[in-house]
Amino acid sequence: MTFRFRYALVLFILISANLLNAQDSVSTQLVVDVVWLKDGSKLSGTILKWELARGMEFKLITGAELLIPKEEIAKVYQDLPFSSPYQENFPHYPKGERPFAFREEGVYNTFSVFLNFSENGGAGIHYSIGYRFSRMLGVGIGTGIEAHDFFNTRSIVPLYAEARGFFLPEKISPYYALKIGYGFALKDELGGTVEAKGGFHFSPELGVRFGGRSVNYYLGLEYKLQNASFTTNWSPWGGQGEFTDVVSYRRIELRTGLLF
Repeated sequence: MTFRFRYALVLFILISANLLNAQDSVSTQLVVDVVWLKDGSKLSGTILKWELARGMEFKLITGAELLIPKEEIAKVYQDLPFSSPYQENFPHYPKGERPFAFREEGVYNTFSVFLNFSENGGAGIHYSIGYRFSRMLGVGIGTGIEAHDFFNTRSIVPLYAEARGFFLPEKISPYYALKIGYGFALKDELGGTVEAKGGFHFSPELGVRFGGRSVNYYLGLEYKLQNASFTTNWSPWGGQGEFTDVVSYRRIELRTGLLF
């Protein structure tokens, strides 16, 4: 065996060993476990123990250890840290759809508008705030400004208690709402309404919520019952007089809004 052949053989062995070490370095490069939670947050680290019936023991990349109940886990997969120089050598793991993260408990707010289809027309804007005890039951209070007659100046400010809930733990879910309270009628002397008295306010609602995140929107139909009376100055044939109109608005309304 000549010196040149021996030299080439040794050089080939060294290069092969170096390549094997490099491949082993890449293959043993840190791969982290990624856990998506149902509230939308993501944890990166190492799964220490995973019991499907209970949950997993998880060690974060910071070193902290925690127990994750199975009810909070949405999705689990492996990935590389963003700082890894070898990330481009590994296949991309698609994250898929964002997990359902609708808050089933806690404070909620709604902002909505409605339009009714009566002969005289009507529209309004509402705001409510409350607390959701579970997906099926939240209670709160609300107010707004309503006009139930576009041809007359007859505005009402409702103040009500409400209950609302959602039937499915899904991104698209049917919902219900029920409002009970009192509507304060507003007088408008410039428009001829010199006296106004409010009355009972009642409004059940059914519809669909879209989203499943921290901010959702909804669309529904409601039945509105609002009692009130309005006294108007009028001047027939040059004279003067007053006319009191006692009304009970009963309307079907289309409502849409934001829930957050």
